[in-house]
Amino acid sequence: MRDWVKEWHPDGRLCIWRYADPGRNWRGWHLAADPVGCRSLRRLLDCMQGGEACSRKFGLAPVTGAILSVPNAGRKIEVHFKRLRISYLPDFEDLHLAAEDERLLMTVGDRRIHKLSSAFALVEKGGGDFDVRTSEDRKADPWMFWWMPDINYHLENRQ
Repeated sequence: MRDWVKEWHPDGRLCIWRYADPGRNWRGWHLAADPVGCRSLRRLLDCMQGGEACSRKFGLAPVTGAILSVPNAGRKIEVHFKRLRISYLPDFEDLHLAAEDERLLMTVGDRRIHKLSSAFALVEKGGGDFDVRTSEDRKADPWMFWWMPDINYHLENRQ
């Protein structure tokens, strides 16, 4: 049987950050990806969904001043994360991101994988400034999704 997750290769750009001093409205994780990165991540999530527990790791793009200007919530981030490991655990209930040095560990399961994939589909088309709830706990930090500032989404989506 083919291992689609192992055969997947990342493409495009994905940035993930947290603000150093977020205040109430900017807490949680922030994600931005270009259209190619969004499609690539959605392919990975599709390969993972419904299968056995698995994971994949890959590099993250740097968070630039231009990217931070989209939400315009400040320029100070906690740390630049260089790598991301996405772990799929079918029975995992929430979306979870945790920092480990310069690496991020993301965990997702069947319950929320579709919400995550849908969020990247919206960003791929130029959407942004929305959050995805990570659990049923209303106090849990949301994940905020943003568009890339250097993409002409109108032209990108005509292809």
